[in-house]
Amino acid sequence: MTLLPELPPAAFAKLDAAPDDRFYAMPRFVTHIDAAAVAAVTQFYRDMLPPGGTVLDLMASWVSHLPADRSYASVVGHGMNAEELAANPRLTRWFVQNLNADPHLPL
Repeated sequence: MTLLPELPPAAFAKLDAAPDDRFYAMPRFVTHIDAAAVAAVTQFYRDMLPPGGTVLDLMASWVSHLPADRSYASVVGHGMNAEELAANPRLTRWFVQNLNADPHLPL
């Protein structure tokens, strides 16, 4: 059974077969989505994440898409580059881990 039968089999194939941590070894202080997408994600988080809650961001980087007008008890960030994570002021704590190589979260 295919989970997403409407997508072709190669939809999730990587163009670069090298390990992910090699790609993320150097910090890339870029935004990965445009302003409209950031606004949509931020609004989704505003609607779905309760203020004062604990947030686990499994794709964190130097930019947070959490609403600036909301406070959270804790924001734990996972990412692939320590310098990028350290630059994210919304993270209470963070960790670097290649979840493809080791999917067990250190939490």
